[in-house]
Amino acid sequence: MGKDYMNAITQGVYVIGAKNGEKKNLMTAAWLTQISSRPNQILVAVSAGHYTAEMLQNNAHFTISVLAKGQEEVAKACGFVSGRNAEKTELVACIYDEKDCPIVKDSAAYMICEVNKVYQLGDHVLFAAEVLDGENSGKEPMVYHKADFFG
Repeated sequence: MGKDYMNAITQGVYVIGAKNGEKKNLMTAAWLTQISSRPNQILVAVSAGHYTAEMLQNNAHFTISVLAKGQEEVAKACGFVSGRNAEKTELVACIYDEKDCPIVKDSAAYMICEVNKVYQLGDHVLFAAEVLDGENSGKEPMVYHKADFFG
């Protein structure tokens, strides 16, 4: 029996915005969940070898943009190229929070976060973070299932 059963899991489509020194990065992520409501906290999984994992371990402040239906090209631009090799904020329209961390423009929602715990599990690093602020635009969020995007 293969592992095709894992493809039955659906996820939202998110972009992590990170900053380390003057370098900014955007990374598409699907493995994110809320873990607390008092205070609001999330857990996001990032592949241990990804540039974003390195950035989040060096700077606890980051953003999460919840991509809206129709932002498939943003998801691809932020997910198919490493931030080590490209300045993704030049490929995707962004706004910036008070700490100059990128947020995807026109997303369904965004959250401003601070890492409070880091866990190494398997081939991913899990970042538990408090959600400090955010905004919901009311747009319909995008959903990811079995290597495809849906509204």
